[in-house]
Amino acid sequence: MSTLLLSPVERDYITKGIEKGIRADGRDRLDWRHLQIRQSIISQANGSARCRLGNLGFGTDILVGIKAEIGQYTQGDSNNPSSQKIVCNVECSPSAMQEFEGRGADEVNLELSQLLDRLLNGPQCGIDFDQLCIIPKQAYWVLYVDALVLDYDGNPIDALMMTTRAALADTRLPKVVVESITDENGVLQQEFEVVDDPQAAEPLKGRDNIPLTVTLYQIGGNYVVDTGLQEELCTKARLTVSVNPAGEICGIQKSHTKSGFAPSALPEMLKVSQKQASVLFTKLENELAKSSNDNQMDVDDGDSFEPDTGSTFLVPF
Repeated sequence: MSTLLLSPVERDYITKGIEKGIRADGRDRLDWRHLQIRQSIISQANGSARCRLGNLGFGTDILVGIKAEIGQYTQGDSNNPSSQKIVCNVECSPSAMQEFEGRGADEVNLELSQLLDRLLNGPQCGIDFDQLCIIPKQAYWVLYVDALVLDYDGNPIDALMMTTRAALADTRLPKVVVESITDENGVLQQEFEVVDDPQAAEPLKGRDNIPLTVTLYQIGGNYVVDTGLQEELCTKARLTVSVNPAGEICGIQKSHTKSGFAPSALPEMLKVSQKQASVLFTKLENELAKSSNDNQMDVDDGDSFEPDTGSTFLVPF
């Protein structure tokens, strides 16, 4: 990212435009780019989604797949190993930006993976972790969240969290039948069997409580949401606020700091984040409803949507 440069004239143009409330692409300071999102993109995954912030051919494009696998409890593990039940990994495709070739994306990958892990592992996630337990101290479901950044044009955090929320909402856990049997020594044991029936799979409990993030970028003496790449390069500090559907703040992270935020501005920024989160939840639900209706129309017309498992990245919006 350090190899990307803006001339002083370009920085001055972006900064002064934001001071007057006009951004380079015509948006206001708190306006979001066009959102497109689709679920059930990857047929082999238990849940998946793809999200783009921006128009086709531009913007930030992220694909997330959720895979559920059975983890075995081993002696010495925590009695409530909820922090081990969601494993997050984010990678930026080398084709997303020229600077991501080779090991250029390592720092961004690590930052996004750690941020996603902190948001999803813990009570602030909203998911009912008890549902992931198959047999206490014996077996439980592990959710692997793998995200791939296909195109990068700023604001990857908010796009990543929206895609992940949609993918988790699309996730279905296979039905598990637990039986109690007596072994040859007369000891009562519990065994389980995974039912191989997609129709019997269950959605995640608490999926509607998963939070979204609102990232405020300070440019000059003002802050904006949903920056493009050039605006991101002008950023002096970045504040990411995690907000759940009830409007409660459940996480804050400051990063990309060159100058920091004025303490007096933080209360206002938190209120703005809560309001913007409400806007995002509405946008996301409307887009998911629209996508669901479009898919249903395709099914009714006899032209059902089948993801191309050999070339997932080419699935159109």
